[in-house]
Amino acid sequence: MIKTRQKNFRAFIFTEGEAEETLEYIEKNLGLLRNLLLVFAYPIGDEKSALHEYLMAKGLNFIESHNMHLGFEQNAQNSESPRGDQAQKQEENSKKDSTNAQKTLVLHRMVRSGEEIVAMGDLTIFGRINSGAVIQCAGNVQIFGAVNGNIFCDGDYMILGSVKEGNILFQGEIVERELFKYPYQKIYRTQNSIVVEELK
Repeated sequence: MIKTRQKNFRAFIFTEGEAEETLEYIEKNLGLLRNLLLVFAYPIGDEKSALHEYLMAKGLNFIESHNMHLGFEQNAQNSESPRGDQAQKQEENSKKDSTNAQKTLVLHRMVRSGEEIVAMGDLTIFGRINSGAVIQCAGNVQIFGAVNGNIFCDGDYMILGSVKEGNILFQGEIVERELFKYPYQKIYRTQNSIVVEELK
């Protein structure tokens, strides 16, 4: 008899890097990366390489796929190909409709350790995020309490209380913990860089 259950998962893709710097990066962000599927779009060496042995020793989930990087580049090029104005307007209207359909999830409590919150729209939490809790949000995140858990945000911005032990992944990029030095901060992207500013 086959037993299955559906589980949402996230992948973290390494598109380039040397083995030593990749190992250091994973070690530094281990708390966040241990819950993700690590995808390497470049060779990481055989089973005896230091990086491969490290990944196995830490019990991390990973795959190596040299063709994925080409696929991502091709998808990016396809998305930039010129199209008719009408088709582009239809796509923009479709995005607006789907965005409007997603309501903001509001929680007036703390999120306990081991709890996982998944929001397809925006998320506002009036409480702290305990260590071991996981927040996944397709929209914008606002947390008015201390953050000790892991936050995954794909929206345009985040507003966070003090970040203590937590790890933050914003638009697919890990935000360095040293940047969180304010009681309340806003996080957003300008062109190619992530900005963390004090919320006044």
